Amino acid sequence: MNTSTTGASVQFHSIKSRTPKRVETSSSRLQWLDGRQIDSDPRLMDESHQLRYQVYCVERRFLNPDDYPDRRERDEFDRHSLHLGVLSPDGSALLASARLVKVNMIGLPLFRHCSIYPREHDLFQDSTRVAEISRLCVSRSLRKRHIGAASVAISLYRAIYQASKRNGFTHWLVATEPSLQRLLSSLKVPFREIGPRTDYYGPVAPYVIDLSKWDQTILSRSLPALHSFLDGLEPEYRPMARS
Repeated sequence: MNTSTTGASVQFHSIKSRTPKRVETSSSRLQWLDGRQIDSDPRLMDESHQLRYQVYCVERRFLNPDDYPDRRERDEFDRHSLHLGVLSPDGSALLASARLVKVNMIGLPLFRHCSIYPREHDLFQDSTRVAEISRLCVSRSLRKRHIGAASVAISLYRAIYQASKRNGFTHWLVATEPSLQRLLSSLKVPFREIGPRTDYYGPVAPYVIDLSKWDQTILSRSLPALHSFLDGLEPEYRPMARS
């Protein structure tokens, strides 16, 4: 998933070398890490902006480093977002971060690059609350810390999921390349393509994810990798099983 100079959807190209070809769905090989909302922690927010700079400006060269003299990547969508992070086991470092961009007056990053099929109606229902997953980055320090990329990915997805439930989001928007869509399908994420592919730092397509459908997969406990997704989530935000 990609980004732009003004904002963006989820950027997975930046972690391709550190992302498994499929997410390990057996819990026996996963290390459970602390993933949570970090907006109230100035240190972690600063580390997140530094990590974004490292990935987007230095490693992938999607953004011009000269535009960020303090070596921290920020944009106008940050103030409309919830920020999530995964911490190292000792809590000393930020291993990964992402944000959920809420619907706002300046729009969503995805719509600056992707078009939506006219037949799509789910996003415009009164009962729909959409957030766009954006600025996903993973640190290169994983290998030095002997932490698996799958463990970090699962922990970050869990943090994103729980923040979404707490804030009443019903759908996610993402723009992703087909290889990542196939990777996350191993977690039974219910992707649905809602627009044509476009060249957005590589070929991508916009997708919508109905969280109510993924809720049922999580509740079924059919995937050990998802067993922790409800851990720590307050009862009032937990999904209900369908009869």
